[in-house]
Amino acid sequence: MTEHESKYREEIEWRDLLRQPKKLFGYSYLYVLIILVIIGLLYLVNLNTIGKNTIAPTAQDTTVMIKDLPLQTPRVIPPIDVMRTGVASAEAIAKGKELYKTNCVSCHGDNGAGDGAAAAMLNPKPRNFTSSAGWKNGTKVSQMYKTIDAGIPGSGMTSFNFLLPADRFAIIHYIRTLLPGQPNDSQDELKQLDAAFHLSEGVNISGQIPVKKAMTIVVKESVPENIAIQHAIQKFDGDSSESAQLLRSVIGDETKAFTVLLYQEQTMKPFDECMTGIAESPISSGFKPEITRLSIERWNDLYRYTHRILQEEHLK
Repeated sequence: MTEHESKYREEIEWRDLLRQPKKLFGYSYLYVLIILVIIGLLYLVNLNTIGKNTIAPTAQDTTVMIKDLPLQTPRVIPPIDVMRTGVASAEAIAKGKELYKTNCVSCHGDNGAGDGAAAAMLNPKPRNFTSSAGWKNGTKVSQMYKTIDAGIPGSGMTSFNFLLPADRFAIIHYIRTLLPGQPNDSQDELKQLDAAFHLSEGVNISGQIPVKKAMTIVVKESVPENIAIQHAIQKFDGDSSESAQLLRSVIGDETKAFTVLLYQEQTMKPFDECMTGIAESPISSGFKPEITRLSIERWNDLYRYTHRILQEEHLK
C-alpha cells in the first residue's frame, strides 16, 4: 500500500467513526460494567464497617436505683444566733460528739479516719477527718455546714438536712477537733451563711411523702370514682331508651366522656357551663363533634339523663 493510499484509508476510517461514534465507545460499556462490579464488591466487603455506629451507644444502668423523695414530716426549725452558734464551745463539742456517734460513725469511724463499718462498701471512701488533704468544700464552719446540708454528689455523703441547724453546728465543731489548726470563719462569712440558710429567721418545713406512696394514695382514692364510672357505663350500655340512644350517637369514648361528666357532677357545674365545656373541646371530652350541632332541648335531655345515672351510681 502506497503512502497516498494509506493516508486516504486513514481519512476514510476517521470519517466512518464520525458517522458512527458508537464504534469509538463500543468497549466503554464493558469498562463501566467492570468498574461498577468492582465498586459493588468493595461495598459488600466493607458493609459491616460502613454500618457501624460511630457514636458510642448510651444505655441506662439498670443497677442504679432512682431515689424517691424522702418522707418528711412538717416541722418548724427554730431560729438560732449564728454569730454565737457558729463559734465552738465546750458544750457544743460535747453535744457534737454524741451526735457524731449516732449519725457519722458507721462511715467515718470512731476516730474519724474514714474506716467505719460501711466504708468498705463505699466508693469513693468516706472522708478522713484527721487528714487535711482532699476536702471538697473546705474545713471552715460555713463550708462544712453547706456540705452537711446538701451532701456531696457522687459519693456516699448524703444530705443531713433533717438535723436541726444547732445540731449540725455541734457536729461540725466536734469534727474540727479531730484535725486541729483549721481556719476559722470571719464574721462576714458567718453572716453570709446566715443569709443563705435563713438561720436567724427560722424556717417552716413542709411535709412531703415519697412519690410512689403518693401515687398509691391517689389510686386508692380514685377507686370509688372508677367503680362509679364503670357501673354508669354498664347501665348506659344496657339502656335502650331514647335518651340513651341520643347519647350513644354523639359519644366517642365512653370512659373519657363519663369521667368528664362525673367531674362536672362533683363540682356541681350548672347546665350551661357543662354544655360550653364539652362543646369547646368535644373530642378531648370523649364526644363526637356532632354533639355541637344538637339543639338546646337535646342538650337538656342528655344532661338530665347522665345526671340521673351518675347520681344513682355515685350515691351508692
